[in-house]
Amino acid sequence: MKGEVLALIIAMMWGIFPIIEKRALEYIDPSTALFLIVSMNFLLISSLYILLGKVDIESLKSLPLKPVLFLALVSLGSVISTYLYYRALKLSSPSKIVLITSVYPFFTILVNSLITRELPSIKIVFGAFFIFLGVYLVMDYL
Repeated sequence: MKGEVLALIIAMMWGIFPIIEKRALEYIDPSTALFLIVSMNFLLISSLYILLGKVDIESLKSLPLKPVLFLALVSLGSVISTYLYYRALKLSSPSKIVLITSVYPFFTILVNSLITRELPSIKIVFGAFFIFLGVYLVMDYL
C-alpha cells in the first residue's frame, strides 16, 4: 500500500506543478525553463547525495553498461518530452495539456505488451479505454 500512497502524493504534485510552470513560462522561453529545471535538479540531487554520503565514484565506474545506456535513453527522452511539455504549456492551458498527457498509460501498456509479448488483462484494457474516453469527454468542454 505504500507505493499507492506515494503515487497519490506524486499525482498531487504533478497536478500542481503545471500551474506553477505555466506562470514561469510567462517570463521565460521553454528552452531556458528546461535548462534551469535540469540544472537545479542536478545541483539539488548532487548536493543531497554528497551530504548523505551516497556518492561512491568507484562503484559508478563498475556499473554494467546496459543499465547505463537504458538510463541515458530515458534521460534523452525526458529532456525532449519536458521541452515539448513546456512548449505546450506556453501555448495552452495547464488543464488541457495535463489532460492530454494523461493518456501516457496507454503507451506504457502498448509498449510493455510488445516487449514482453504479454497481453494486458481485460481490466487494464478497459482502464486504458476509459482514460481516452475521459480525455475525449473533457476536451470538448475546454
